[in-house]
Amino acid sequence: MCGRINVSDNEGLRLLLEYMGMDTWPGREPRFNVAPTQTLDVVTLESDLTLSPMSWGVSMTLPGKKGMVTKRLQNARDDKVWSSRLWAPLMKSRRALVPVNGFYEWQRKNKKIQAAYHIGPSQSTAMFMAGMYRAAPGGEETAYPEVTVITTTANDAMRPIHDRIPVILATQNEAMAWLQETDQQSLTKLMTPVSNEWLTFSEVSSYVNKSSNEGPECLKRVGPS
Repeated sequence: MCGRINVSDNEGLRLLLEYMGMDTWPGREPRFNVAPTQTLDVVTLESDLTLSPMSWGVSMTLPGKKGMVTKRLQNARDDKVWSSRLWAPLMKSRRALVPVNGFYEWQRKNKKIQAAYHIGPSQSTAMFMAGMYRAAPGGEETAYPEVTVITTTANDAMRPIHDRIPVILATQNEAMAWLQETDQQSLTKLMTPVSNEWLTFSEVSSYVNKSSNEGPECLKRVGPS
C-alpha cells in the first residue's frame, strides 16, 4: 500500500527527470506529507514526455447504505489491473510515472499503529513509482486528471511493515518501458518488487501520522540511527 508521499527534495526530483531527458520540474514548496486527493506532478508520454499536475486517487462510484458513494482509490493492486473494468482500460493506454523522494508506511499490530516509516531509494534521492491515470471525472475543465499508484507483493525488507509495496521502476529502461510497452506480459514483468537493497527504511516520528501535518518534522528519525 502507499498512503502518503514525500516530494520535498526539488533538486533530487529535477535530477531524476533530467536523467529521463526532461528539463523541467515546478519550483514548488517542499511537500513532506502528500495525502490522497492532493496534487502530484506526474510524467506521461504523449508525443513527448510531459509533466502534469494530477489529483491522487481515481474516483469510483459504488452503492452505499444511503445511496451511491464516490471513493478515491489511491492504489491499484497489480493482480487486479488486467481484470478490473476500472483499471484495465487505463493499463492499456494511460500509464504514468509518479516521481517521489519516498513514501510512508505504518506498521500495525491488531490494526493499531506501532510505528511510522519513511521508505526511499538507498542510492539516490528520488525514484519513479508506476501509476495509471484518467481524465478529470465528468470532463470538468477546471479539475485535474486523476492518478493511482500500483502496488505489488512486498519484498522481504518491506514485509515486517506491510504486505504490499508500490511498484518502483528502478532504471531509466524500466521507466520508459512502463510508458511505451503495449504487451501485457512485458508490463506484468515490470510489476514486481524491487530488491531489498534498493530501498532504505527509516522509522520516523508519529508527527507524520496526521495528514494535515507538514514540514521536515515528518522525516524526523526515531529509534536507533
